[in-house]
Amino acid sequence: MLFFVSGLALSCQPASADESHLTTNGQELGEISDAVERYDNLLEDTYAHIANGKQITDKSYTLDELQIAESQVDYIVDAFLSSGLTINDVDVTSTIESIIPDAEGYHVSAEVTTKINHQHVNENNLLVQDTCWWTDSHTLIISRTSVQSPYQEDGSASSQLLEDTRIPESIAPAEPNSRLSSSGMTTEEALAARVVNFTPSDGARPAGRPVLPDFMNGVRYALKWTDYPYSGDDESDFNPDYPYFGNNCANFVSQSLHEGGAPYHTSLSINTKDKALWTPNLLPGKPTWTWNNADYNYEFMKNNYFNAFDSPWMDIGGLIYTDWNADGTKDHAMIVTQCDKTFVNGQMIMNTYISQKTNNRHNIPLSVEMGLAHQSHPNTIWYGLGLRWQS
Repeated sequence: MLFFVSGLALSCQPASADESHLTTNGQELGEISDAVERYDNLLEDTYAHIANGKQITDKSYTLDELQIAESQVDYIVDAFLSSGLTINDVDVTSTIESIIPDAEGYHVSAEVTTKINHQHVNENNLLVQDTCWWTDSHTLIISRTSVQSPYQEDGSASSQLLEDTRIPESIAPAEPNSRLSSSGMTTEEALAARVVNFTPSDGARPAGRPVLPDFMNGVRYALKWTDYPYSGDDESDFNPDYPYFGNNCANFVSQSLHEGGAPYHTSLSINTKDKALWTPNLLPGKPTWTWNNADYNYEFMKNNYFNAFDSPWMDIGGLIYTDWNADGTKDHAMIVTQCDKTFVNGQMIMNTYISQKTNNRHNIPLSVEMGLAHQSHPNTIWYGLGLRWQS
């Protein structure tokens, strides 16, 4: 399925002044849209091929296109299967944001949303069916000339996909705030840690009651505002009762915790970096850093409502933070919106599911988010905060 953003034609401009002869007319726009939609279909077919062994019957794809699609899909399928999750159905939808022609071809900026229906058998031997999706920005390069696939028997040709680059999740501006109470885990360590015997010290829910009794309202809030029709990162995809910023991961976590019963922390101070404060509007248009900065947000949550763990495999309502570059500063935040266990190769493993903004994720397995992150941030360190429970 393919969509265009409003006013796309205004974006169909050459890359530079010396390429002013390169324009995009209506016919070319149609060919580009056909190529992008065709690639969406190829990605869907590739998921089915790798996950379920189904053959790709469309002979119009070139060998290069097949390899590009496989490189985008293979590690995601592996994350599902290694988590004991069976992929039932996949839908890929691209929204074209802009098209820039150059001598090589067309550089297409697109928002690509992947929706996956999956199932697994949980620790109680019950079949659980779930749906998750995520949206990322991609740069697609489409050829200017039509290319015939060597597998196509009718001799027809079409514009070819030359490259697909997923734009990594951004790193929000931050100041070093290194007062770590946990060392965190690399991606490899985290994936290994979930197959050992799971104990309450790893973030499971203990007996008693939570310090935030209404925390499930925050979980439901996170699921609502990452689900359709809010499954993007534009301002219209956010609750207008809260401010919107360029990077919204910690902002969204804070919103979810506030909706889950955490009150604003204010005082007469107007210092936005005061670590005891937590509010989206300390000054007009100015949140506290604890509200909108992942590093400060981690410290505030740990000091008030959560316990810190090295493992990121948190129970529902927990928080997970990443240090993309392993430099001691946390760059990203997400909330746990589902958690259960399943058996893989005779071992019980933990499956944590997260939701977030920037980039939008709706209840996706943490193992999938780790796979996506590893492509652009291979040195990521993962940290978990488990909600405090009291007797």
